[in-house]
Amino acid sequence: MKMKQLFAVSALALTVSLGGAVAQAPQEIRLGVLLPTSGAAAKSGQETVEAVQFAIDLINKKYDIDFPFAKTEGLPGKGGAKIKLIIEDHGGLPERGASIAERMIVEEKVHILQGCFQSSVCATATQAAEKAGVPFVTGTSESPALTERGFKTLFSVTPTADDIARDFFTFLKEQGAKHNIKLNSLAVMHVNDNWGSSLAKAATASYKDYGYSSIKTVSYPTNVSDLKGEVLQLKRDNPDVILQASFDTDAIIAVKAYQALQLQPKAILAMGASFSTPEFINALGKLANFAFSHTKFHAVLLDKRRGAAQINEEYKKRTGRPLWDAPARAFTATMVIADALNRAKSLSREDIIAALKETNIPGADTIVPYQGVKFDERGRNVLANGLITQIQDGKHVAVWPADIAERQAVFPIPGWDAR
Repeated sequence: MKMKQLFAVSALALTVSLGGAVAQAPQEIRLGVLLPTSGAAAKSGQETVEAVQFAIDLINKKYDIDFPFAKTEGLPGKGGAKIKLIIEDHGGLPERGASIAERMIVEEKVHILQGCFQSSVCATATQAAEKAGVPFVTGTSESPALTERGFKTLFSVTPTADDIARDFFTFLKEQGAKHNIKLNSLAVMHVNDNWGSSLAKAATASYKDYGYSSIKTVSYPTNVSDLKGEVLQLKRDNPDVILQASFDTDAIIAVKAYQALQLQPKAILAMGASFSTPEFINALGKLANFAFSHTKFHAVLLDKRRGAAQINEEYKKRTGRPLWDAPARAFTATMVIADALNRAKSLSREDIIAALKETNIPGADTIVPYQGVKFDERGRNVLANGLITQIQDGKHVAVWPADIAERQAVFPIPGWDAR
């Protein structure tokens, strides 16, 4: 063989060898996350962003924590591939959520999307994802309407408003029977977006099944500065129970209006972030006491879920705050994404969607009270459930279900002047 031909053959062999090495190199996986770091839910949104960032670090780096993906670097099923996080603020604006999702799909070439906190934003962002065939996972948007549209790309990890209403009514039925108190009238106070309206819809659909004779729904716009008019509407009906769907600021405004106008139901129960944010207690002091929240994370779970205490401590080191509902749910959704990416045959959109459909994560492998994560044909987690807390002595304590309750619920709640 001539020297020139020998060099050519050697060069070809080297190219094939290098090409094989490049083909086997871990591929960067791009995750686009849409959350509100401005607007009415900015504080909750920022703390939720921090939880997602921590989840990605847990996946990409090594941690001495007894939890899936913590003790390896990257996704083992993808040759150690790491996830690149791309985060953008939607400010609670639905039209902005849609445009961000579109840009992330077209320009950032994301493999998968996650968001959005507000269900109204999730509605438009998931529509953009569905049109493009890009998988979208939500761990924080609770409107059942999201999964009722028949989308093939949407997967909801969190309990929906239907699940929350079921939990509320079950808890109230137990309390009424325990204290021999008949609960007849119900009211729903809610922000008038997709998320808030979903609670009113869920309660209206099932209140008679739980023995209530009447329901009153009062809605209000986002970014309100006063809710006394809306509370006066409630007071005319004097409901036994108020169910509430509010964001950070308006939840505080609502309770101040309840106190000022002396609206005194037997219980006030909120879904989502409403009463469970740290700022709620800080802003209201004693007025925050006895408020009930449907939540998906509480310190009582630290001893009941493997790795949860270590994860909470690491989050505290990073942020100066312990985990709470919204960050814990977003963290969980990110880990569900990692599980699906790790199992997917490839990083094609179709294979990631197929892997999400086959998800079957036991509750023990989460930090939340869910029985697990498994999606039905609508993309809804059929194993999702929550717990109910009550603020007692300035702290959230678990009061339901009985197997994890720390204290008995104070029911009916004391009047405003007795706090």
